[in-house]
Amino acid sequence: MTEHQHVDDDPRLRALLDWREQLIESGAVEARSFKEAHLRLVLRSGRTDVEQIRAMLPGSVSEHAEEMAQVLARLSPKAIDESGRHRSTDAPAEPDAEAEAVVLPARPQAAQGPADGEFAPHALTEAQVGAQTVTLHRRRDTGALELRWPAFDGPGAAVVLYRLVSGEDSPPESPDGADLVAVTTATSAIDERAPLAAVRHFQVWVNAGESHTEALAAQPLLHATGVLISRIADLTLSEDSGRVIGQYTVPPGVSAVYVYRVPAHEAHRDGPQYRVLAGQDNLAGFVDVDVERGGRYVYRARCAAPVEGVLRLSEPASGEVAVSAVLAPVTDLAVTGSSADGTVLDLAWTTPPGGRVVVFRSQTGPAPGTEAAELPEDALDQVGLPSELRLAQPISEERDEDGRIRTAMAGVSWPDGWSRAYFTPVTLIGGQAMLGKTFATVRTGVIRDVELAEYCNKQVLTFDWPDGAASVVVYLAPKGHDPRDGLGGSQSYEITLEEYERYGGMQLAGVLPVHGCSLHLAPVAFTAGRRVMGAVASVEYQGLLRLQYAVRVGRDPQGRPFTATIAVRSEYDLPGSPAFVLVNNPHRIPLSVHDGEPVDVAPLNEQGQLAAPPSKELRWSQLTTSGGSELWAANVRNRQGWIRLFVNTPAPASLRLIALLDPPVENLRLTPAGP
Repeated sequence: MTEHQHVDDDPRLRALLDWREQLIESGAVEARSFKEAHLRLVLRSGRTDVEQIRAMLPGSVSEHAEEMAQVLARLSPKAIDESGRHRSTDAPAEPDAEAEAVVLPARPQAAQGPADGEFAPHALTEAQVGAQTVTLHRRRDTGALELRWPAFDGPGAAVVLYRLVSGEDSPPESPDGADLVAVTTATSAIDERAPLAAVRHFQVWVNAGESHTEALAAQPLLHATGVLISRIADLTLSEDSGRVIGQYTVPPGVSAVYVYRVPAHEAHRDGPQYRVLAGQDNLAGFVDVDVERGGRYVYRARCAAPVEGVLRLSEPASGEVAVSAVLAPVTDLAVTGSSADGTVLDLAWTTPPGGRVVVFRSQTGPAPGTEAAELPEDALDQVGLPSELRLAQPISEERDEDGRIRTAMAGVSWPDGWSRAYFTPVTLIGGQAMLGKTFATVRTGVIRDVELAEYCNKQVLTFDWPDGAASVVVYLAPKGHDPRDGLGGSQSYEITLEEYERYGGMQLAGVLPVHGCSLHLAPVAFTAGRRVMGAVASVEYQGLLRLQYAVRVGRDPQGRPFTATIAVRSEYDLPGSPAFVLVNNPHRIPLSVHDGEPVDVAPLNEQGQLAAPPSKELRWSQLTTSGGSELWAANVRNRQGWIRLFVNTPAPASLRLIALLDPPVENLRLTPAGP
């Protein structure tokens, strides 16, 4: 047998298979470790030296290399059947157990069978289209490219000769001017040539006849076709400070290289979702900057080239690379309350350049001195951060105005019964951990039962003192202000528990605006020298209109009252006025608008004369801070006791917004005081 004859036709294969079966039955080797593919590999190599055979066998089988060499030595090679007859019962060669169906470039191989010059020249002029397909498989044992095609079963095909030819960039027009890969009677061949162009077209031409001579003289028929897209060569991957650099050689004519990045733990997967650097052709290599520090990736590069107007991809050239890990701690973890009672918190931090961040919530915090310390991930429980304290809430990321990536974790609950909590961010890369800066916070009780008592010249704010609070701060903001919109810039006042108990509340004399405002109360506690504010409670102050009125009683020579002049002064100018009623009670100072009898009143003009008929109500056209510009006169003839002015409105809410201050009580007396 010549060294180029197909292995399936080698009579030594049967003897080697019998010898392998004896070893398996005796228990010397296992079938899964000593496969038929290993026998084929040795036969295909043509090697008979013991050490060369040993190098091609698995470790557990290599000790039997000498026996295998003896078996080969006992068998004499068989010559090829000179008739060249094709056995029509032959099936296409099955792939070796370690072969994989992929498309790769081949290496040079000598023609098997008759030389090209022995065939009759191709003389057909009409176009021919091969109906069958040449499939391409990559052998895992040798890495060679194996091409297979269906057997030819046409009429008069007692002897069939297959010519496998190829052409670079375009299909050959005939087998005569094409690159000859192999001549064989089998239905497969090997191509080990290096790629010369982006696309290699394969054709299988058939010469068939009743004899070997007739087959050589027959006109060749195009039987099968196939296409190989050349892949890149010499792929090398390197890492430089968190960037992956890919270098390779691209065959001429390739339009682009498609690069795929797959996490190492997903290396068994493939698909367009892993493609990167799609906006460039990558013909000169690539630089991938969007990788995670500390990660491992498998890169696959496929050449892209058009075939009949359709872009086709080569098999991938693959390589694996590890990106250097740089552990960076999180130093700006912020914790804020997202619920009114402070039971739900939001966390946020700046994303470090590599790795992933997990956050632990604990009652005591990590062991002292562990901040910015690097340790194995499985040692975190030894510093007070066991896995059950790790928060599992989902996180989201967004890029801020400075281009930094901020990570947020929302909806973190405050455990029941905790008065203090520690949040520790930990950066994880490749089994290593680095502790960031712990955020310690306390939880005060909620401020409840907030009341604002209104007095003539002050307000008093009372509430249930919150548990755990060192003080309470009160912010003054415009009416209707939502504290979630921020309280920065607001005027504030603070009171301690001792002051609150001493004064019976927070005294606000002349502090609140007369037109009203909103008051926001927040408990304050201290942790690690830092102020921590609790949940905010709010109350609205509607404001207060303060009015003062003056009464001058006119008397006759006998001292009996007959008229009373009334003037009103406001704390601030106001157009119009509410309705007033002057009430007389002969026995005491009137206590309400209904505690006595209304007195007839009328406005006076600038000359002091009545400007309108008498009525029971007083209404000023405007209220001013000076007062006295508009006077009203009351008829108090034949009346005794006291008079008093009241705001006359049926709405209690309106009454709460007006404070009417009385003059000295002697100015309200109608009956002269006794001696």
